[in-house]
Amino acid sequence: MQLSVREAADRLGVSTALVYALCARKRIRHERHGLGRGTIKITEEALKEYRQTVTVNAVTTSKATS
Repeated sequence: MQLSVREAADRLGVSTALVYALCARKRIRHERHGLGRGTIKITEEALKEYRQTVTVNAVTTSKATS
C-alpha cells in the first residue's frame, strides 16, 4: 500500500514537514510521481525500514548482588 506524506506522518507520529525533510535527505525510501515537485508516495515497507534505522536499542546493566 502506498501512503501520502500526510498518512506516513500520521503513522510515524510526526509532522508532514519532517516527512518531507526526510524524503529530501533520502532518509525514507519514496517515489515521486508527476511533473515538477510531483506527489510523494511512501510504502508501508519503507516506513518499516526507516523505523529500523532510527530505533535505539536499550542497554541493560546487571547489578552484582552480594
